Amino acid sequence: MKCIGENIGKFRKDRNMMQEEFAMRLGVTPQAVSKWERGSSLPDIMLFADICRLLQVRSDELLGMEGMPICEYENMETEREIKLNLIAEPVRIDIGSGLIPCVEEGLKADYVNRCRKKMAAQTGMLLPVIRIRDDVRLKENEVRILSYDQVLWQKEYPKADDRTYYDIIDETVRQCRENYGRIINKQLVKSMLDNLKEQYPGVLEGLVPERAGYYEVLVYLRRVIQEKGNIRDLIHIMEEMERELL
Repeated sequence: MKCIGENIGKFRKDRNMMQEEFAMRLGVTPQAVSKWERGSSLPDIMLFADICRLLQVRSDELLGMEGMPICEYENMETEREIKLNLIAEPVRIDIGSGLIPCVEEGLKADYVNRCRKKMAAQTGMLLPVIRIRDDVRLKENEVRILSYDQVLWQKEYPKADDRTYYDIIDETVRQCRENYGRIINKQLVKSMLDNLKEQYPGVLEGLVPERAGYYEVLVYLRRVIQEKGNIRDLIHIMEEMERELL
């Protein structure tokens, strides 16, 4: 029980999530999360899938049953950091040390998810999970927004204030919208199609994966994004793709 709680705490911190944000996104109280991480109780089994999704870990990792270690002395925190750094992420924000306090405070507001909902409603685009990390190579109040390690935007703030975090997130969303053809990947496509299938199961019947895989859909959506800058009408987009495959 203690191992699972410790893992939840470590993975949550790796994702730069406060207990309050994590609890809110799961629909539980911060006190419940605190008890899990202290080893006083376990999360309900029905929550495990959502916990893994939020923390972006496999269930075996959460349960402490992952395979061969990749560093000495079974240092889980170091292993997790290495794994996170092995793959260039769709979207990442690097910040200087001077911006850490305002970012930590801003995370409590769950502003990213509000922006995620707005972006989905306006464009049909699913904003990927955004990792925020401090980078000692940056100046104190400097920030960089990256996609797959390519710098999309960079700025040094004269000073950090209450609005700085929100400005950074707003700019991140803007960069995601402008560069979504680059950012979108098969995992995001799968999430969007899973949602479409859940709400309108007949749209994808006989199409995905029978006639088109996620990669084919990805290529098609990139084309639509380039032409229209919007994929909100996903039902008709998929019907048009099916028509072209006839």
